[in-house]
Amino acid sequence: MSGSQEEVGFIEILVECPFCGGYVPDDFECLKCGSEILEQIGDEYTIFICSVCRSEVTDGAEYCPSCDALLE
Repeated sequence: MSGSQEEVGFIEILVECPFCGGYVPDDFECLKCGSEILEQIGDEYTIFICSVCRSEVTDGAEYCPSCDALLE
């Protein structure tokens, strides 16, 4: 990364599959086990990760605490 460019990422939302326990993108179907995931899964099944370094971040974070990427 050059000194004048700042790495920019975004917050990805992963949900815990209630069937296999894996964390997968917020989709209708689990990529790990193929089970259908309903949209109504509560917040207790949601984590937020940095798209640059895959570290967990808080919802609405402006910068990743691990890699300092700007999260848009």
